[in-house]
Amino acid sequence: MTLLTALLSSFLLVQGPPPYQQAPVVVPVYPPPPGWSVPTATESQPSTARVVTSAIETAPLQPPEAVADDEVRVRISDLVDIEGVRSNQLQGLGLVTGLNGTGDKGNAARQLLANFIKSNRINIREADVDIANVALVSVTCLLPPFKKAGTAVDVSVQSINGATSLFGGQLLQTQLYGFDGEVYVVAAGSVPVGGFTASGKAASVTQNHPTHGLMTGGGIVEQEVPMSLIASDGSLHLHLRNPSYVTAVRVAKEVTRSFSLPARAIDPATVRITLPPSQRQDPMEVIAKLNDSTVAPADEAVVVINERTGTVVAGAQVRISQVAVTHGNLTISIAETEEVSQPEAFASGDTATVDRTAINAEVEKRGLQVVQGGTSVSDLAASLNRMGVSPRDLVAIFQAFAKAGALHARLEIL
Repeated sequence: MTLLTALLSSFLLVQGPPPYQQAPVVVPVYPPPPGWSVPTATESQPSTARVVTSAIETAPLQPPEAVADDEVRVRISDLVDIEGVRSNQLQGLGLVTGLNGTGDKGNAARQLLANFIKSNRINIREADVDIANVALVSVTCLLPPFKKAGTAVDVSVQSINGATSLFGGQLLQTQLYGFDGEVYVVAAGSVPVGGFTASGKAASVTQNHPTHGLMTGGGIVEQEVPMSLIASDGSLHLHLRNPSYVTAVRVAKEVTRSFSLPARAIDPATVRITLPPSQRQDPMEVIAKLNDSTVAPADEAVVVINERTGTVVAGAQVRISQVAVTHGNLTISIAETEEVSQPEAFASGDTATVDRTAINAEVEKRGLQVVQGGTSVSDLAASLNRMGVSPRDLVAIFQAFAKAGALHARLEIL
């Protein structure tokens, strides 16, 4: 007899037959093993145990940061540069030939031309070299990133040794070197010039700059400059073109929200994006998303003044404290005339010329204009326009504002 059978038999004996049975059912019972007792059936109490669960906290999807109506959202790719991706400046010295007597007059071009002729296995003396149709030029190039070998780039050609015009010239093959002394671009071809010069015995005319030319696709890349998108710590660094505390924080928040990647603003010019190991070998997907995400760059309080042209550009956040402004022009005119003094008939004396000078000074009278505190650029422009201030006069006015401490912005003078 098994233990299960013994338990079942004992339970039926203790409880008795079910109420719906008419006759008792006899089940053979075998004696239990020595030392084994049949437990008494008791009513079990319900369990008080409870399963306690807690949800894992996750960062909710954040909506885009609210910006003012007058703020403009700009793509992140238009605000930042990626660390390790940059252009490189190249330069070299070359010869432009085929000029119509407008070449150099110095010995540098003669020596360089003599060396070029000797490199072609022709022995010649420098004194026998005529450089009237040759110009020594500087050839420069800005090599963009990721330019592959064999692709064309633009090069710039400038005369550096006295040539009066490069019109109709042809640049001989010139090697362009980088900072490391390696050759990255080779340039050659015709030099288009956007100006001309013509002269006679007593007069000459010149338009634009005939000693400078831009060769579109005139250079061929010989070797690629290596670029690295990922930093040594496995992160992607974005450098703001215009450093700003507010803009850097906004870019970091937008990258975290849109890309689900940890991003942090290290300083006003750098945002670090931590890439998972799966994306460190192929960061192009993350970089491509920079074209789809936009932020509102912070407006900087700055006033830029060009004194040569009288141009004034002020940011929207420029504020001016309450000041009183008056601006008047002093006009002084001087007229020189010559009069002839002639003695009367049969009188002694000589005919002579006499200088006459007429001086007139006029001061334009203008009232005192009060500029209220907290004035914006648009309000200030309206006030100054009522005073009849010209754009060139604004230069002196803004400089006076800054000197008086009323201009709450950075003043840059070009």
